Amino acid sequence: MSVVESAVFGILQGIFEWLPISSTGELVIIMTEFFGYSPRDAAELSFFLHVGTVGSAALYLRGDIRRIFAGLPGYRPNYRNANNRITSFLIISTMLSGALGYVVFSYAEKYAFSGEVLLGLVGIALIITGIILKISRQSGTKTIESLTLKDTIILGAVQAMSAVPGLSRSGLTVSALLLRGYTAHESLRLSFLMGIPAILAAQAGIILIYGLPKAEPADLAVGLALSFAAGYGSIRLLVGIASRVRFWWFAIIIGSLALLSFVGLF
Repeated sequence: MSVVESAVFGILQGIFEWLPISSTGELVIIMTEFFGYSPRDAAELSFFLHVGTVGSAALYLRGDIRRIFAGLPGYRPNYRNANNRITSFLIISTMLSGALGYVVFSYAEKYAFSGEVLLGLVGIALIITGIILKISRQSGTKTIESLTLKDTIILGAVQAMSAVPGLSRSGLTVSALLLRGYTAHESLRLSFLMGIPAILAAQAGIILIYGLPKAEPADLAVGLALSFAAGYGSIRLLVGIASRVRFWWFAIIIGSLALLSFVGLF
């Protein structure tokens, strides 16, 4: 892998990661079809570049993360106050995602099941939801303070489905939060936040099993740096869009992007 290739892959990973499309799926296709990588090498490199986008999410949500760590000494596994609520949400959803995700991936790998069909259905459901909300003049009103154990279980299970090849973690979790009645801004915020421990845990397991990608350390560093920079820029762009458009418009935008990915335009 050259420095130029590493830079291109890092930028694309940063752009794709927070959109409702499978960043891994899209990068693997690009690497294999246009750069001659084997599917396995492409997948390992794509997974590794997720570390850069996790860093961008951590930087963007540094205030939330600082408050979570500050409250850990007094943490109790309940939903009675703000810190306990978000910490419990992250712990339970990550554990549930890990356990269910392993089962989902095993079945997906065994039966060669693709998540593209499900992604298309999610896109259609969100577009219909947006139209209904426009007609009824309703909008999502829930915030992070509204999190319940039921939401946590649903989101953990939904995130686990991203183990199906071609299915986007961020697209699934944002869609689920929108459909649960959360505001567009809070849907993005919670999706970014829950992705940090989930992606780090998955990447740690991959490195332990397969090791680092076959590439020069300097090339990997360039890819990570640009993945981080592009990821931070795409987070700010998405949040800006979410804060400027009505909920029903945001639902339609997210659904349309998911549907475009399904029909192969991404």
